Amino acid sequence: MDLTGKNIILTGASSGIGKEILSLLITFKDAKIVAVARHIDTIPQVENIYPFAADVSTQDGVDKVFGYASQLLGHVDVYIANAGYAYLEKLDKPDWQHIEDIYSLNVFSPIYSLEKLVTQYKGKIAFVCTVSGAGLASLPAYSLYCSTKAALHHFVQTYRYEQSRNLQITAVYPVATRTDFFDKATGEKETPLPFPIQDAKTVARTIVRGIEKGKKNIYPSVLFRLFYPIGRAFPFMLKIYSLMEKRKVRKWLRF
Repeated sequence: MDLTGKNIILTGASSGIGKEILSLLITFKDAKIVAVARHIDTIPQVENIYPFAADVSTQDGVDKVFGYASQLLGHVDVYIANAGYAYLEKLDKPDWQHIEDIYSLNVFSPIYSLEKLVTQYKGKIAFVCTVSGAGLASLPAYSLYCSTKAALHHFVQTYRYEQSRNLQITAVYPVATRTDFFDKATGEKETPLPFPIQDAKTVARTIVRGIEKGKKNIYPSVLFRLFYPIGRAFPFMLKIYSLMEKRKVRKWLRF
């Protein structure tokens, strides 16, 4: 899809991969971007960016985003569901709200947003969601996070059999990026990052190019794209990887 002149909603636009995607989207002539985040003070104040503060982990928050975009732009061509977060933790006590919170943002929000997009706009539209390589691999201490991304992965892959012809749907599988994403998972600095690691700008460039080319799946990391199929063919290799990642966080989490 050519992004020139398109009306775009981008969630998680204030930091990390979302912020880098935003910096690329504004280079497309006549593109208009509703840049969504809980805190919008870091979003650039330029002519074709429309910052909008909302909590898209709630139905009301997503409804407000679509209401604002429809009123401002008339229609939406592209929705990029990038907002999400992780916990790095040892699960040692039952906490329903803790589980519901991460599923609300990482799973319910993108699925509900897709439903809103396809029912409100009938022209050529695109839906892009940041799934994560963590949805395909087991990362010790990220059990809940991996499970949300696995759920989103299987939803997208299954929904493809139901989608209408006017919809371009793209799933993105980034690996760990050099942002504060993983520090937010713990609330501390210098959180150990899973291997492999990429730069957020590289990931953003790959995502935008993939949207333009109409790709169904985007794997920003060449290493991940090469070695994951090998791991599926030889499961013991994925187990070795998970054990190595467990060693990396074991001292830090004391398990």
